[in-house]
Amino acid sequence: MNSDSLFLKEKPVKIILSIRNSRKDIYASKIAKKVDTTYAHAVKTLHRMEEKDLIESKKKGRKKILDLTNKGEKHADILKETHDILHNQDKSHKGISKVIE
Repeated sequence: MNSDSLFLKEKPVKIILSIRNSRKDIYASKIAKKVDTTYAHAVKTLHRMEEKDLIESKKKGRKKILDLTNKGEKHADILKETHDILHNQDKSHKGISKVIE
């Protein structure tokens, strides 16, 4: 699986952005709740991200704390920028549809 097919899906984007925006330690179960997905799906996606060198994990007690690698930070920044552009376009389209009606 290449990075394109991984990040063109909503949940992986939400996962990497959750890690990016986290101010505290973040781990799989916390991410699963935050992005409204199953724990199994979150772990599978996180494993793929770790294989792609986008995230790294460190054991802290019983938990694996997740953090972005430099490569992951670059991906997350691009995804955030893309998300913001698309979100703003959605807002402008809603405004246009009001004018058209």
